[in-house]
Amino acid sequence: MKDSGIEWLGEVPEHWVIRKMTHLFRAFKGRNSQMLTKEYLSENAGDYPVYSGQTENNGVMGGWSEYEFDAGDEGVLFSTTVGAKAMTLNHLRGKFSLSQNCMIIKPVKVAGFVRFFYYHLQPLFAFERSLIPDHMQASFRMEDLYGYQVAVPGENEQAAIALAIDSYTQASDSLASEAVRAITLLQERRSALISAAVTGQIDVRGFSAGGGSEAA
Repeated sequence: MKDSGIEWLGEVPEHWVIRKMTHLFRAFKGRNSQMLTKEYLSENAGDYPVYSGQTENNGVMGGWSEYEFDAGDEGVLFSTTVGAKAMTLNHLRGKFSLSQNCMIIKPVKVAGFVRFFYYHLQPLFAFERSLIPDHMQASFRMEDLYGYQVAVPGENEQAAIALAIDSYTQASDSLASEAVRAITLLQERRSALISAAVTGQIDVRGFSAGGGSEAA
């Protein structure tokens, strides 16, 4: 391991290279962002998603019949740029457009595996976001992005790291979904039990105040 020289990152494997974001990515905003409002999209709906700085519905504000970006299967990174949810990161694939208060972060040829950087930039963005005082409206500019540094392993290692994190997070998400379903089912059963008890469908005369049943 070696000291990366980056405050938020600390030590990294010795063979990883410290790179400036300017060498790895270019940021873009939508050319039609001011036109692509909710009102416009409601009147000109289409199949291609339009992303904005909102965080509901995974950032999709609506659909449009045209598209501005084609990220293919490898995809690009997406970030909100203004407000309480500034620097919220996503990984976009396929064809889409951008509305306001967001930008995409597109790798240059030497950038490597996009999914790795999707995970790598999340703690960086969280650290930078924490430095903004609560009384100030958060903003994230292209020049901010270009000022950052990251640690870069080889592409095979990037792919392996991303695959391992994907596998772990998918398992965690699956367990979380099962827990939510179990909680919902228990709440439904609780409500059904209360309803049955207060309507006399369950004979509770044999239960003591302490919660147990009394001996006959």
